[in-house]
Amino acid sequence: MKSTIFIAILMAALLLPLVSAQIVVKSFTATPSQVLPGNDITVELMLENAGDDDVENIIVSLDLTQMPFAPVDSSTEKGLDELRDHREEKILFTLKALPSAEPSIYKIPVIMTYNGTSRTAFISLEVISSAHVDVLLGDAEILTVNHQGKITLKFVNNGLSAMHFLKVTLPGSPLYTVISPNSVYIGDVDVGDFETEEFTIIPKIDDPVMTVYLEYRDNTNRQIVESKLLQLSVYTEEEVNRLGLGKPPSMILPIVAVIVVVGGLFLIYKKAKKKRKHES
Repeated sequence: MKSTIFIAILMAALLLPLVSAQIVVKSFTATPSQVLPGNDITVELMLENAGDDDVENIIVSLDLTQMPFAPVDSSTEKGLDELRDHREEKILFTLKALPSAEPSIYKIPVIMTYNGTSRTAFISLEVISSAHVDVLLGDAEILTVNHQGKITLKFVNNGLSAMHFLKVTLPGSPLYTVISPNSVYIGDVDVGDFETEEFTIIPKIDDPVMTVYLEYRDNTNRQIVESKLLQLSVYTEEEVNRLGLGKPPSMILPIVAVIVVVGGLFLIYKKAKKKRKHES
């Protein structure tokens, strides 16, 4: 009986430091708060000894198994010689988001090993991949001031993320009038892809600047609203005539006229020939 009590007391004495020593991640910050694929991110962990005993030889490691991150200029493991009771200590890790990282929020295990035991906490890092759209002027008619004409706009996604639910709007302007519907829903545009839309306008001045409103969502469902400026090439009638940019005159009427004249001459010739034959 005494031996049993002694063993219980001994085990309690051995376990007491483990119970009273509690290393926790009190807080963490990520700089920047969102990282693009291929870029670096600095993770600052604030560790706290929430127990009543000092703790020595603490190993802190990030478990990046199957995570799209890699350490930069260091390992995923850092050590602390000692952390006194109710004290705090900072630990820094610099990570790189792999170029292949998909946009998402990743839950990273933080493993703290000390006194022959370990605790696991979790932090989250967010990878984003921004979409970037260029608006280009495609093939267009020769536009003349105060004359209706068509323009083709090309929307090119040259970013790192697909665009979803793309909507394009040409707002009203004193510089031009949009005759066709001024708002068009395009939908999804993949990375490296493009879509085109045709609009009909009446320019009011030469070379106006057109405003194009874009609304879409990226892979993280963030709504993005931006505007682009696009300068149009619009000519006055004098410039069209001087530069020879107008439509070439139709050759149909001259050709018909020639055919009529030749046909008439041919008939006159046949009649004259027939008359001479009868006279002879």
